[in-house]
Amino acid sequence: MLLADEFFLIAHDDLDGRRRLHGRATGLGLAGALLGELMLFQCLTLENGLLTVVDRRPPGEPLAAGTLQALLDSPEHRDVRTWLAYLSQDSTDTVAQRLAGLGFLHREESRVLWRKTVRYVPVDGTRTAWPAPKLRLALTEGRPMDLPEMALAVLVEAAGLLETVIWDGKQSGARRYLRRISAALPAPLRELAGHVEAAIGDAVLAHRG
Repeated sequence: MLLADEFFLIAHDDLDGRRRLHGRATGLGLAGALLGELMLFQCLTLENGLLTVVDRRPPGEPLAAGTLQALLDSPEHRDVRTWLAYLSQDSTDTVAQRLAGLGFLHREESRVLWRKTVRYVPVDGTRTAWPAPKLRLALTEGRPMDLPEMALAVLVEAAGLLETVIWDGKQSGARRYLRRISAALPAPLRELAGHVEAAIGDAVLAHRG
């Protein structure tokens, strides 16, 4: 699984697939994860709020390649907050479809009168639950983490999902380790997490208002 896949599974209940965040916050977090995938593929960088494509060659994964192509098709738009807002419109559906293709989720449709609702339900709760306890163990025990795991950790915190992952009073130690992880991240990924957190904060305030 890639970065957005693991973020998706942490952001949704592993039994019934319900969101653990407001829908807008979920979409923004997944949009950040999709941009983070391109950074991990070394196709994209970020500095002072502006995205720059550094390698135009498409990654071997179709969704990541499509995200990169969208950036290439609109070179005049480089502001990361603009792309977070744009990608968040369908990031939940596109990542869910990727996970369905991998056999992690099952697409269910229901219809009430003229309205159709689509929901993605975990096929096996044991498999879909794994990213959260894996991240929990790494953070609470200070285990070494590779770059994708570090990126996932800071995005989970930025989205306000840390309490979902660590629910047993070990958050203070985990947050100390997270600060070390964040300091060790490449600057573009660290900046991306900051923009995701700010965008989600704005969305939550707008929803409450």
